Amino acid sequence: MSSNKPATAAGQAANTPVKKNEDTMSGKQKRRERNRLVRQIGTHNKKDNTLTDNIPKISGPIHADRHALARIMEINAMQNNIKKSSFALNELAFQSLPRGLRRRAASHNINRLPARLREKAAREAHSSAPGTPLSRKKVRKIKPPKNIVQEFLRRQRSKQWLETHMWHTKRMKMADIWGHRIASRPNTKSVRVTYRSFTRLSIIHDASYMACIELTGNFDEIMSVMNLITDAGLPSIGSERFVKGNRMGTTNLYEISTYPNNLICPISFLWKPETKDTVWLWVHPSATNEALTYIKKAMKVAKVKQVELNDLRKEILRFELTGPRSTALLQAILDPVQENGTKGNQTWKGLSELRSSCSLSPGSVLGLVVNDPRLKFPQKVPPRNSDISKEDQAKLQKLLESWPTDTSNSPIWEKDIRQSLIENKVSEYGLNLRRQQNLVPGTKLQPTQEDGRIPILLIQRGGVATTKTSGITQKPLSTHEFIEGWTLILPRGYGLAFWKSLVFAGARVAGFEDIRAMHFESGYPCFPQDYPGTRAFEVQRQFVKKAAEAIWEKRPPAKRVNFEKRGVDHPFECAFETLSTVEHMEVESQHNLTVRPTYNLLQGDKIVSAVLASEEELMQTTLAKLRNDRKLTGDEHVSLDDTLVKIRVKYIDRGKPAPFAMIYLLEDPREYDQFTFHIRHQSPLKKSKRKLKELMEVQANVEKINTSLPSKSQHIGYITNGNFSLTLGYGFGVGACTVNGLKKMNAIDESQNRSMTKIVLVRNPSSLEVRPAQLEIMF
Repeated sequence: MSSNKPATAAGQAANTPVKKNEDTMSGKQKRRERNRLVRQIGTHNKKDNTLTDNIPKISGPIHADRHALARIMEINAMQNNIKKSSFALNELAFQSLPRGLRRRAASHNINRLPARLREKAAREAHSSAPGTPLSRKKVRKIKPPKNIVQEFLRRQRSKQWLETHMWHTKRMKMADIWGHRIASRPNTKSVRVTYRSFTRLSIIHDASYMACIELTGNFDEIMSVMNLITDAGLPSIGSERFVKGNRMGTTNLYEISTYPNNLICPISFLWKPETKDTVWLWVHPSATNEALTYIKKAMKVAKVKQVELNDLRKEILRFELTGPRSTALLQAILDPVQENGTKGNQTWKGLSELRSSCSLSPGSVLGLVVNDPRLKFPQKVPPRNSDISKEDQAKLQKLLESWPTDTSNSPIWEKDIRQSLIENKVSEYGLNLRRQQNLVPGTKLQPTQEDGRIPILLIQRGGVATTKTSGITQKPLSTHEFIEGWTLILPRGYGLAFWKSLVFAGARVAGFEDIRAMHFESGYPCFPQDYPGTRAFEVQRQFVKKAAEAIWEKRPPAKRVNFEKRGVDHPFECAFETLSTVEHMEVESQHNLTVRPTYNLLQGDKIVSAVLASEEELMQTTLAKLRNDRKLTGDEHVSLDDTLVKIRVKYIDRGKPAPFAMIYLLEDPREYDQFTFHIRHQSPLKKSKRKLKELMEVQANVEKINTSLPSKSQHIGYITNGNFSLTLGYGFGVGACTVNGLKKMNAIDESQNRSMTKIVLVRNPSSLEVRPAQLEIMF
């Protein structure tokens, strides 16, 4: 009998559910463990119930009542587990898959499910309709084209595909925009999932549609061209901090010698290390033709002879990774070549313990030579671990303090090397043949001389050091994880190889609508939707207006908003030209470009601060100094009636702004007191429900004023993008206002001696009421 006790104890231990350590488990493992636990019924310990001592061990009569009483704990445990596992048992096979792996035809074709779920799916199909044959509609099969390459080229006549187009088109909503066929958003519901990914995990976006323009030649001549069309309020692209090639810079592009008017678009640039004879410019595709036109025109004005302009739009790829896990993701994917003596490879290995890219200097560039990621596909990212030994911390700190100067060197700048990589690329079929020769299935391939050694550029992007935060945006921009990330520059032909590795390692894919949502949550404007005063904004504005009007006209008259009765003249667009009091003559288009709008957008803290100052002499002095530093000819002045400044607004009450919402001045002091009463009288140290209730009772006793809709003379701006901010927790918007309107707002604050300044009213196009909001100027 004694020999059976250990076996019985072992059996009880085996039947008892064992809970694993959740700290080291991923989300997928936690869900599987939870479902496993609810499906098991554990047995109780004999010592927990003393009634079992009187039960006959071998033979004898069994009394039903005493036996049931002795097993009451097991009966209760079984009933509780049946209730708990009701959801797990009723969950269908395809419902147990992540949303990203579900397919619409999975219920019709069991083979589309993973092998571990096919048996369960077959049982479910039989139990739902036993003996019923599956009826299929006869669909006329489309004959495949004789030459698939020619067919794909035919489809790209009016728009260009990216290298990852076939991957995106199966999983994302595609849109024809900016001359490309680009993914806009995932097919699944992904607003909050995307937000969680770029704040906690990692998001990847294929930005290869960004046009890469190369200027090569004499350094002085390149500078003479670029100084004519770049922002005079920002550091020159020939500044000492940029010409070494170890840091990427950003600036704004203007028409020739028209700064600060006639903005084209923001651009980023990077110099070739050590040579000072080549610079790459990245331009948004909505402004590429305009930028190329004025760069060529500036070359003629400057009379340069040793500068060559090359279009690298089909030669260079660009991936953007955002989120706190982006660094760990790249460390798992990128495999630097061992024998290569590139300084960037050694530096990247020294950053193996780096947790955030914000630890690096803003815009830092690393030139790497890595092995083909297909050799070790699929790669896995190790679990997040914040513990770093003191020795590793000391090494990392020393490396960051004494950053090498030649880490940005990379063969990707050479055209011949990029071309040879394409010609000598190993096919997927060749890699599969090598995998078949492995004795152990799943073994990673080892690099050989035939495999390509791919030169890439890693560029640090974002960080608090690159932006100024103040006022209402301090909360979203105070966390590094909201804006940190990397930009990955690749040669043509290897985009899909890196893309699949990054996605399988855990990066969530984002479309251009998700990228704009990320800019919104971080408090930044997104080009071209939030840059009024540019040709690209006007084209986008007409595109959005046409789509919104089509949706509105589909509704019957009784079921759609009557904007004419509500006094809204432009419900589907931001009509900034209506804010001006000056009439303009119609201007014909030039250089086969769209007509430039009559209003301008100011960029840069120096010029914006000077224009908003009460003294006009300060504005003229600042503008003259900036133009003289760049040696710009001509007399350019700023018309305050037609000049806009970017702003942010936050709601101080309930509600949220909508796109195309109108911004008005708050002139009546009684309305100001009513709108700001609960904010001006609340204590920052006491924000309990009791205190809020007391404030509401006091406010109820105050005489309320019926607020009327503001007049058109109080209209000073528009909201280009507004919604409820998941980061801030209240309504938030990005837009632009006129300079004269902002000056009037400051004058009202000073004359009425307001404690809360920059309070405005915001009205949504479909609303009959206004909401108070606080405004902040973006420099």
